[in-house]
Amino acid sequence: MLRKIEIVLPVDETDKLNEILEDYKVLDRYKISLLEDQALYLITLNVENSGPLLDELEKKLAFAEGFRLNMLEVEATIPAVKMDEENDKNKEDKAITDEDSEDKQEEKNNTTKGLSRQELYADISDSINLNSNYILMCLLSAIVASSGVMLDNVAVIVGAMVIAPLLGPNVGMALASTLGDMELGKKAFKASLYGAGAALIVALIAGLILSPDSWPHEVLSRTSVGWGDITLALASGSAGTLAFTTGTSGAVIGVMIAVALMPPLVVVGILLGAGEFFMAGGALMLFISNIICINLAGVLTFIYQGIRPLNWWEEKKAETSRKYSLFLWIVLLTLLIIGIQFIQ
Repeated sequence: MLRKIEIVLPVDETDKLNEILEDYKVLDRYKISLLEDQALYLITLNVENSGPLLDELEKKLAFAEGFRLNMLEVEATIPAVKMDEENDKNKEDKAITDEDSEDKQEEKNNTTKGLSRQELYADISDSINLNSNYILMCLLSAIVASSGVMLDNVAVIVGAMVIAPLLGPNVGMALASTLGDMELGKKAFKASLYGAGAALIVALIAGLILSPDSWPHEVLSRTSVGWGDITLALASGSAGTLAFTTGTSGAVIGVMIAVALMPPLVVVGILLGAGEFFMAGGALMLFISNIICINLAGVLTFIYQGIRPLNWWEEKKAETSRKYSLFLWIVLLTLLIIGIQFIQ
């Protein structure tokens, strides 16, 4: 994958930019004069190199007057880039010759293995906007999911998962824990809470209206927690996080996240509405366990991918946040596993 970076900066800062670019392999670089005191640079490079470059540009040029950087995804390019040859050139250009180069190389290796941190942050922020469309999608998904579990129809349940917008808020909470970003965490938690609340209201109404003599299998199968449920939630959380960090489509992964969350949630509402409080408690335990597993897997995956803040003082806060969040999720998961063993 390729990225196009557009940089507007003062002319007297162009030497500093050129010095920065010397340490990075770019496919092409063009300079366009705008005004007497401004210049526009157009740079194309591989997505793997975009993160380290953006970090260095932000550190050294972000406070320059008139500086502006935009990054765009390159859908196609002519002539085509020969990736094998490009990778060989990258390996040659990245040869370490002194201690300074070793430090820079180590810093690059510690950055994300996929999208840049800035691009990842923007994608997740866009996916957790709490607006009428988000709430409507949650309501529609809950309606379809409630129909699916009551009709005992797996195909209908999967259809509900396709439209459930639950991927962004859960990955957003994991990213907030990884970066120590309280503002992002509050925004993601609020979106998740409102979405779950909207779905629960729909399911409660369905439970009040529908009172079957016997509950369908799709309802009964979600009134307890098993090892398979924990495995599914852990895999879903990790896969959903990877979908964001690698820039791949999150549609299919979003279905996995929704499978782990929306059906148990609507089963909780339906059973509460029907007065089946004991079974509703089992479904609620399944929903909570899935939240725990998805967030734990998300934080671990972000750490593995090398997601971290830009500045050292932010890194200290993020390190504390990661430790506390991992401790919390691991303790809760351990208690859950002990509970499963005790029940069995």
